[in-house]
Amino acid sequence: MTTEAASQAGRQRPLVEQNLPVFQTIAGHYGQTPFFLTQDMLGGQPIEIAGGEISDKVGKPVAAPHTHEVPEIYVLMSPEPGGAVIEVVADGETHELVSPAVMLIPTGVVHHFVTKKAQPGSYCLGVLLTGDKSVAVG
Repeated sequence: MTTEAASQAGRQRPLVEQNLPVFQTIAGHYGQTPFFLTQDMLGGQPIEIAGGEISDKVGKPVAAPHTHEVPEIYVLMSPEPGGAVIEVVADGETHELVSPAVMLIPTGVVHHFVTKKAQPGSYCLGVLLTGDKSVAVG
């Protein structure tokens, strides 16, 4: 067998997940959370991605203050810059994120957010870094 044939024989195939999101119950959240990637998908990746469109969530918190055993990154995006605004409370400190923006919530930090503004097509995603139990912040 040639090297090229051997490398193609051992080559992994692309993996696809459909029928998304998958709804899960998460401690501290008021309803089921939509997940677009979990550790059970795509061969066990070290991240999870949850969240969704937020234009119907203005003034409606989706979770009580809570923590995670892994770091989380909020990703806030909207069709136009400034089209979405969330107020994040992390360990008692308030932060205003204006789209596009990202924010790291370290492991164990008590946090929650409220959507203050969101034009249609605005999303907030939580990227849970499940492969890393601690991220240094400094």
